[in-house]
Amino acid sequence: MKAHVLKSSGNMKYENVDIMEPNANQVQVQVKACGICGTDLHAYAGKHDAIKYPVILGHELSGVVNKTGKYVKNLNIGDRVVVDPNITCGYCDNCKNGKVNFCENMKSVGINYPGGFGEFVTVPEKVVYKIPDNITFKQAAIAEPISCIVHAFENTDVKNGGSAVILGTGFIGLTFLQILKGMGYYPIYIMGRNLFRNRLAEKFGADKILDNIYSLMKSDIVNRASLVVETTGNAEILSKTVDIVSDSGKIFAFAVYPPEEQMKIEANKIYKKEITIIGDFLNPNTMEKAIHMIGSRLIDADTMEDMELKPDQANKIFENKSKNYIKPIISFE
Repeated sequence: MKAHVLKSSGNMKYENVDIMEPNANQVQVQVKACGICGTDLHAYAGKHDAIKYPVILGHELSGVVNKTGKYVKNLNIGDRVVVDPNITCGYCDNCKNGKVNFCENMKSVGINYPGGFGEFVTVPEKVVYKIPDNITFKQAAIAEPISCIVHAFENTDVKNGGSAVILGTGFIGLTFLQILKGMGYYPIYIMGRNLFRNRLAEKFGADKILDNIYSLMKSDIVNRASLVVETTGNAEILSKTVDIVSDSGKIFAFAVYPPEEQMKIEANKIYKKEITIIGDFLNPNTMEKAIHMIGSRLIDADTMEDMELKPDQANKIFENKSKNYIKPIISFE
């Protein structure tokens, strides 16, 4: 099959590779669509500490079951499916205690296991989910990042309504915007520097859009937002969230921050304001909920998936510095 193989930092080749045959408990999926994520960009740039070269990138993928192992029970050839990229062992202490996102033997599709930038992916049956007919393959491809957002909400007791600030207008920030609008949040302020993405934030109903953190810190939302969502991956911006959030408010630290980067905050504010700061790591047991959210049209997947690439064009994204897109999709159809 043809696949984009990341040989080393900044060195990705589109070439022929062997197709992995499924073992008794595995499913081979013919990829129909694969999203390109910020994680892929970090891996390409050599800024992902779990990357294992050489690897086929791509962890946001959907497709059709092409082959099944002899012990596969719930999937059949021809089933339309989406793949959860996080392959857990099931027997380490964290897995046994229900903390599967902290599996000590985790394999991650597209990071240290062959991913969706190729024509076929072979994975355990347990990470493959059927999708309904009212969801296209391209729409289904974003189930994984949405499932991570679902986990953020399940990780705390965030309630309907309130005021919110979203820092960042990438895919994650704009998805949070749509979900929070549906939950009755008002007002929702959003910060982003990219004019193209800010226009989409306006379309999705942001009540106020600011183009930098300094303008935001001078606005009337400071110390009033019951929920602050940080998606930029900038620790300096994360440090500002303790001033933006209201008393008894909550902060989602929803980004991958550079390893060992430090955040400076006035610690006393956590105590005095009763702030809750919440991390979010992966997507334990939330894929089916994400699929339902896509099917319900709560998320405008078609608008978010605003760049379609042919399989041999994936390199264009890694060479493009403009970021005048939200979610590029490699389409194999």
